[in-house]
Amino acid sequence: TIAFMTGLSTTSVSRALSDAPDIGSETKERVRLVASQIGYQPNRAGLRLRTGRTSVLALVLNVDDEIMGFTSQMIFGISQALKDTGYNLIVSPSSHDSDPLLPVRNILQSRSADGVIIMRTAPDDRRVQLLLEKDFPFVTHGRTDSGWTHPFHDFDNESFVYQAVGKLAGRGRRRLAIIRPPRDLTYAAHIAAGLERGLRDFGMTEVPLPVSIDTPLLDVRAAMDRAM
Repeated sequence: TIAFMTGLSTTSVSRALSDAPDIGSETKERVRLVASQIGYQPNRAGLRLRTGRTSVLALVLNVDDEIMGFTSQMIFGISQALKDTGYNLIVSPSSHDSDPLLPVRNILQSRSADGVIIMRTAPDDRRVQLLLEKDFPFVTHGRTDSGWTHPFHDFDNESFVYQAVGKLAGRGRRRLAIIRPPRDLTYAAHIAAGLERGLRDFGMTEVPLPVSIDTPLLDVRAAMDRAM
C-alpha cells in the first residue's frame, strides 16, 4: 500500500522504513509520512522470520512477596527507557522455589527476546554463566563475584549501609536493627561488610531480626513488635 501511494518499489519502501543508508533522507521522510497517515505497524512475526530479531527485551522477574515495592519501579523505569525505541518489554516470571535457570532456558530455546535483564544476582550466578556461554545479550541488576566480565547496574551497598549507620549514630541511636537481603544474593555480603564497619566505627550494636526483605510484611511487623 505504501509503495502504491508513494510510487516507489516495495523494496525501496522496506529499506526506507528500516533506515537503510542507501535511501535518501527525503525518500525516507515521504515513506514515513505515508506510513504514519495509514497507521502502518510492522508485523513482528514477519519481521522475526526475516531478520531473526524480535524487538523484545525480557525481564526475568521474581514474583514472590517482597516488601521493597521495587517491582513496579523496575518495570516503569525500563518502559520509560524503551519508549520510542521500537522495543517492547515482556516479563518472564520466576520464584524462590523454582529452578532459576528455567525462565532463561525458555527464552534461549524459543528465541522470544533479543536480550535479557536479570535481577537478584548470586555470587556464582548460573544464569549469568549460561548466558555468557550462549553469547546472548543480557544485563544484570546486581553484581556477581566469580570473575566473569558482564554488563551490570548496581549500587555501592556497602557505602550506603555504612552511611546509614552513621546517620543513625548522629541522631543518638546506639542499638540498630536491619532487614537484610537473603544471604545467597551478592549484595548481602556488601551490606554485611558496611554494617560491620559502621557498627565498629560508630560504637553501635546490632539487634538481630529473624526476617529478610523477602519475608511477608505481616511477619516483618510481628518481628519488629517483638524487638520493640
